[in-house]
Amino acid sequence: MRILLLIGVLCSFFLLGCQDSRQREKEKDVPTGYTGKARLNPYLAAEIYLKNKGWDASSSRTWSNYGSETSVIFMPASYLQTKGMGIRALDWVTEGGTLILTVDGGAPERNDFTTSSAGNGVPEVGQFAGMDYLFEELEIEITNTDWSDYFDGELAEDGHLSRAWHLTKLDDEELHLEMEGDVGLSSEYALSWDFQVEGVSRMIGVGYGDGDVMVLAHARPLRSAYLARADHGKFLEVIADYYADGDLVFLYGSGTSFFELLWKEGHMVVIAGIVLLAFWLWMRIPRFGPVLQDAEVQPKPYGEELKASARFLWRRGQIDHYLRPLRKRLELENEGDPETLCERLAETSQSSTDEVAEVLATHFPKDPGHIFKVVQKLQSLLKR
Repeated sequence: MRILLLIGVLCSFFLLGCQDSRQREKEKDVPTGYTGKARLNPYLAAEIYLKNKGWDASSSRTWSNYGSETSVIFMPASYLQTKGMGIRALDWVTEGGTLILTVDGGAPERNDFTTSSAGNGVPEVGQFAGMDYLFEELEIEITNTDWSDYFDGELAEDGHLSRAWHLTKLDDEELHLEMEGDVGLSSEYALSWDFQVEGVSRMIGVGYGDGDVMVLAHARPLRSAYLARADHGKFLEVIADYYADGDLVFLYGSGTSFFELLWKEGHMVVIAGIVLLAFWLWMRIPRFGPVLQDAEVQPKPYGEELKASARFLWRRGQIDHYLRPLRKRLELENEGDPETLCERLAETSQSSTDEVAEVLATHFPKDPGHIFKVVQKLQSLLKR
């Protein structure tokens, strides 16, 4: 009877599992971000897009002493953390290269799928020494500018369109690009690529040496999440057609120190190591009760030191250094006829003559334990 009941219950569960899956509750798919290479490289889509169009495009986290074979480099301003990096970038531009620099929103840490801040805004003086040097050389000024009057489109509740954005138009090419943030750019000698508001623009170009520097207020047109919107793809093609007679490189690192790279590439290993270290310290450090005394400093029973020294001298074959001083002392304290020394010591120590003769005559004890017994006997004769 119980077996039949069990079979009936199992059949019921089986039938429930075979019901139409459409009756189950639908789950809402909310985008949270990228995985794999796209999580680390925000310009992966742009790189693949240019490759599919026939250009030689690549990406890197580090500067690799680029020469004339590289014609265009895309770089976030956060990459120019040191003055040396700024000097290196401008030296490359002087030789004929084109640098596309994004002031805000270009760092790989930015998450395009959240409603958080669009970026760091206008960098403070001294925050990126290399960027300060570059802008000083090019005489470019960056300011906070209100672009709210140029807002375009409706925001989505979630995803990568949840931030405020507006379109900016490139006059010469009739291209529209989406921008974010409050960064405005201006320079007396710069070429403005889009419309100006109170003398500032979202994109300007400055010639330097034999090359050019193009500065974008925001990196949104180049990032993977937005490449298919507006005319961002066409904008990449225009840059490649006009400037690229060699390779195009996207630099997406924002930190150049070893510890920053270690944290970005292996933060899970670092966290696991810290947890393991904390657990090891918790296990090793005394936590309760009085401080435990070190066993090495506690007094040992009498005789342990004698055994240790006897064992050492016995291995070295120099046991006479251990016995000779004691025997010499006995002879000096018991002056007289040497032939009667054993009898005299036996009488005063209540030992037999043979025992006294053995400890005075033994030169090669059998083992370290025997040496210890001989020394004990000699000491007792001295203390009689």
